[in-house]
Amino acid sequence: MKYYHVDVFSNKPFSGNGLTIFTDTNGLDKKSMQTITQEMRQFESIFLQRTEGNTFRAFIFTMEEELDFAGHPIIGAASLLHDLYSKNKTEDKWSIQLNAKTVEVTTLKVEKNYSARMNQGKVQFLNTLTPAQTRDFLPYFNLSENDLADDLPLEVVSTGLPYLIIPIKPDALAKVKVTIPNLEEKLVAINAKFFFVFDTQNLQGRTWDNFGMIEDIATGSAAGPSGAYLVKHNLAKADTEIHLRQGDFLNRPSKLTVIVKRDGDILVAGDVCKIAEGELYC
Repeated sequence: MKYYHVDVFSNKPFSGNGLTIFTDTNGLDKKSMQTITQEMRQFESIFLQRTEGNTFRAFIFTMEEELDFAGHPIIGAASLLHDLYSKNKTEDKWSIQLNAKTVEVTTLKVEKNYSARMNQGKVQFLNTLTPAQTRDFLPYFNLSENDLADDLPLEVVSTGLPYLIIPIKPDALAKVKVTIPNLEEKLVAINAKFFFVFDTQNLQGRTWDNFGMIEDIATGSAAGPSGAYLVKHNLAKADTEIHLRQGDFLNRPSKLTVIVKRDGDILVAGDVCKIAEGELYC
């Protein structure tokens, strides 16, 4: 079975967020997908099955679980599909069918690399934390009320995966860490799945797995909610490009572009570099 390694949200190799992509995975069961993902030890892997034309069924796994949606695997997979099936075209479009929805992606060939823009669909604002909940949650991330950005709430926002957006002052971003072992349980109680600590002044963010062990380099599924949060709170304008940064603390600088459309759709885009390809024997 062929597989490919790409770096997502960067136009330079060995930067951005690494991803392994498996093509032609018909007949592969989900238990095997989980095992293979753990072997590859990337933050996520994506498994593709072509249904017809430019439409593909996709399954996304972290090392711990399957996800119904994720950003950088879709951006990376669509760019690879362009390289495999539409190399002579400057631009093409792809439909990626996930467990809960289908995502439309436009890819563009740029010299030796690609860029991709996906439509994450409509945003959902699921929950705004009360002052009491905010005081409870901040210590889970080694933060205090003094670290919060002025007059901005903690809010659960989703374009496929619900993130707790935590707006903070720039000097607080370096101190963030997960301090409790049962964070996922706390997030579920407020209708969130993951969290994104967000310097709303410099448009830079950080997030980890819910055990606080592995920091994510670049998070497309958090970029859409973050952009929508900025527009809702008048920190950015609709129908304009919002450029987010992530990965600097891991020496893997990444750039994520978000456009919040006036009709409610959220577009997330980034560059992709193809790094390697291989063959799985087991």
